[in-house]
Amino acid sequence: MREETKSKAMPVGFLDPELMSLSNITSDKSYVVDYLGRANNHYAKKEIIMFPHNPGGHWILVVIIPKWSKVLCFDFLRSKACDHTLLKEVIDEAFNSFPVKGKGSKSLTHVSKFPDFEVMTNPIDQDVIVKIRERIASFIMTQVINPKGEFHCDNPGLNYN
Repeated sequence: MREETKSKAMPVGFLDPELMSLSNITSDKSYVVDYLGRANNHYAKKEIIMFPHNPGGHWILVVIIPKWSKVLCFDFLRSKACDHTLLKEVIDEAFNSFPVKGKGSKSLTHVSKFPDFEVMTNPIDQDVIVKIRERIASFIMTQVINPKGEFHCDNPGLNYN
């Protein structure tokens, strides 16, 4: 008898980035607070709630962990300081207005600074890179682009170096 294993996925709630946009927050803050508060209650059984947010010029990832009373703001454009005050206010107001029983304290901790880390990589030989590019191009030409379409190439093995 074969034993079935269940994949344990992390329960995550996703918010609509358009509703959490900076333009919506500035034009109708109370609507965004209400939306986030309702989402907080709707996703009460989720471990995290996340959404992308564009504070202007680039995207950040916002991860809310209600049971830890934490909001993690992953801004990968660290060289440019961004003011996330308005976003923090909306999140705090929503979680204070719509508390979910048993989910952390009323005060959220916002974390946007993380220790720097360096990803160690091994250099890839130029011949390997060329072969990878050729395989990707061949796949796109034979499996993705319509053979009767404008961008089809009859000889995907051409080398354009």
